[in-house]
Amino acid sequence: MKHVDDETLAMLAVSGVVADDAVTEHLAACARCRDEVADLQRVAAVTRSSSHVRLDAPPEAVWDRIAAEVRDGPPRDLPAESPAPVAVSGTGRPGGTTRPRGRVTPGGPRVHRRRRVLLTVAAVVGAFAIVLGIGVATGAMPGLPGSASETVLARAELDALPGWSGAGGTAELERDRDGRLSLVVDLRGGTGRTGTGALREVWMMRSDLDGLVSVGFLDGDRGRFTVPSGMDTARFPVVDVSAEADDGDPAHSGDSIVRGRLARP
Repeated sequence: MKHVDDETLAMLAVSGVVADDAVTEHLAACARCRDEVADLQRVAAVTRSSSHVRLDAPPEAVWDRIAAEVRDGPPRDLPAESPAPVAVSGTGRPGGTTRPRGRVTPGGPRVHRRRRVLLTVAAVVGAFAIVLGIGVATGAMPGLPGSASETVLARAELDALPGWSGAGGTAELERDRDGRLSLVVDLRGGTGRTGTGALREVWMMRSDLDGLVSVGFLDGDRGRFTVPSGMDTARFPVVDVSAEADDGDPAHSGDSIVRGRLARP
């Protein structure tokens, strides 16, 4: 199976661009690429949420030691060939995918690809920040097509949950001319509370809140998310935005900021 190229994965994760038919079909069938997009969304969200953090340069001796280790190669007490990855049970991810946890062979194709993708998304984050600034000035937001190309199927008012007084927002379920579904979320007042996770994750839930699917992370106050192919949106009419810590746990934190139920306009 040929996987989606790194640049496309990074663009989907950072900009919210709606994937074309071929990419959408591949993502629906490939857990590996779906996990890449989810991971990169988290990287991008963490990068922007940490923009106020001041980073101090490490001492020159640190770089000297790193350069020496790279020059000398791996420690001599390591075996010539690392053992194969061990399959272990993973944590269930929303939407039915599973992220395996276990040992990965150092320097293997997966590690090299991850490094390459992370470098790509870092570059895209920087470039997209410039484009986003232009978009704010001109009113044209990248990755958010105009209403002329979308049909609004349902809308929701997102009301604040306990502990998030002053928060609010809206959500719209849209269908484009090719039949693809997107969820567009606007959040107001979802930042500034101390002691909570810095990330903002968007979920679609059942009416009884007993089942949920993560559709992605908000990057700022507005985001467009591709609804997973084959998902019955009538079974998941509730839109929820939660505060999440960057702890690698894919489960809902239990700290919901806003929530609302989609209904026909």
